[in-house]
Amino acid sequence: MQDCSGVLRGCAPARACTDRLWLRAALAGCLVCGTSFGVNTCAQTLETNQQDSAEGRGRQPSPGMFVAPNEQHPAVALPIWQKSNHQTYVSVGTERSFMGAAVTRAAALVVVDYDEKIVQFAAINRALLAASEDREDYIFLRLTAPREVWVERAGRVGDEDGKTLRDENSWSFWKEKVRENTGAWSAAFENFNKQPNRADGPFAQTNYLFDDQLYEHLRRLAKEGRIWRRVLDLRDEKMVRKLCEDMRANGMRLGVVDTSNVPDEAGPEAAGNYVVWFSAWSEADTLFLSTEIAKRPADTHWSYFAFTGKVVKGRDAETIKRWYVAEIAKLQADPETRALLDDPDVVGKGRLKTAKAGKP
Repeated sequence: MQDCSGVLRGCAPARACTDRLWLRAALAGCLVCGTSFGVNTCAQTLETNQQDSAEGRGRQPSPGMFVAPNEQHPAVALPIWQKSNHQTYVSVGTERSFMGAAVTRAAALVVVDYDEKIVQFAAINRALLAASEDREDYIFLRLTAPREVWVERAGRVGDEDGKTLRDENSWSFWKEKVRENTGAWSAAFENFNKQPNRADGPFAQTNYLFDDQLYEHLRRLAKEGRIWRRVLDLRDEKMVRKLCEDMRANGMRLGVVDTSNVPDEAGPEAAGNYVVWFSAWSEADTLFLSTEIAKRPADTHWSYFAFTGKVVKGRDAETIKRWYVAEIAKLQADPETRALLDDPDVVGKGRLKTAKAGKP
């Protein structure tokens, strides 16, 4: 979608970048998780699992390219988020994961992505949230605190978060990809790091850096070990099922499955498949959330659409694929940003078929 050679330099991107194609097709086999959920058997490394999951799949991720959040008006999704059942928020991406979990008051957050750098962001951000004393202190730790402060705070958190804060690689990554990466994706982090001055400004109503309630919710999740992360490929049925099995074993219910614009760039066929796979564990009010860029010159304005577990249950992958094809085409042609839930123009055209989704 964007000029891959210019993204991290803050250059104006071009829509035709093919490196985005599979980057967000997120999810692989090693759960790197807080032990408070009882899963403590994740011995495989991210490197091993990423190699295994990528075998025979074509596109490899461009590590770290999408650490900066390129959707700068997520408040468009508020009418959809307000329908959340407040259960586990499963999401690709960096800030979209944390904002989504905060706004929906999710019981837990599971950050999943094809790119291990996105997963690394989640680990560091969780540690910073857990180590922070209040919102202002979190901003300090996130944006200006020297490494010595991170190391000192490592003694105040759990073992895993402490290890993350002491790790020199964490510091180097955060410095390069977050603190100094303010120009990427139309100055995404530059805008994220300052308080919105209007209701429709970048990241307005969703930015936990400047909202005490949103921050406190994420801090509580971090403190209680309810933020997980996993490298995982949405195109792999076994891996998706394993994720759902792990969640079920730990008493976690599906609230939102947020896959950004994976249905467009990995393909509607992939979306049809993974929605059917997840649906075996979904509930009537589970939301399958996605995004599509609006027909505007700027690349920061996106529409949001979702299907509920109620309409997904009993549908086969081909039917759901047709829904995504229709919804994506509709939103791509619209200059206005929309929030569509179980869009009757799309869902009403599907034929009911029995999906071979298996049993949870």
